[in-house]
Amino acid sequence: MNSYQTSLLNRINRLKDDITRFKNSVCAYEITDATRYPENFESLGVDMAMKAEAIACSTRNIVASFPVNNRNKILKLATNAQGIEISEITNGYEIIIPCLLPKRVNRNNSDFLLEPLSFALENFAKSNNIERIENALICYIYEYENDIPLRKIRDYDNLETKEILDILNTYFLIDDSGLFCELHYSTKIGNRTCTRIKVCKNIGQISYL
Repeated sequence: MNSYQTSLLNRINRLKDDITRFKNSVCAYEITDATRYPENFESLGVDMAMKAEAIACSTRNIVASFPVNNRNKILKLATNAQGIEISEITNGYEIIIPCLLPKRVNRNNSDFLLEPLSFALENFAKSNNIERIENALICYIYEYENDIPLRKIRDYDNLETKEILDILNTYFLIDDSGLFCELHYSTKIGNRTCTRIKVCKNIGQISYL
């Protein structure tokens, strides 16, 4: 067995262990009474989602490491699977990404979203003449499906927004300091659960968002 095969086997074994832990999280989530223990139910749900994202990242990296697989191809598939969309709108741009989770601290979980988002933005920039916005208003809109229980609506305590802003700065902004952009957070009930990010010229009002 050569070094590549040994490394691959070790990574697959770690992936199997992660999958086992994920299954345990799913079982714990399934048997927890959401009505009697809402905080535990919420915590277990976030833990389950993050384990799943870590597994997705590990799987992506394993597959992309195989010589015949192109990483760009893998990232394109991940972008499509996550439903990432980028479009021009009045006075700016809109980016649709998966629903953000609160209090992320694990870098692997951040890569789950940030790698496909960077890939999608890079490809959008290649085919569109992007106008950098000197005085920008960036609105993170947390959208939830209209049948979601109100207790499922999360707060804005999210670490990913800063990392996302760093990526947006690369393509849309002059700079991401307070001199050149203003941040706004909003929640709405809509047709899908996702996060919409609108990067627009700051004209002194947010009603058009």
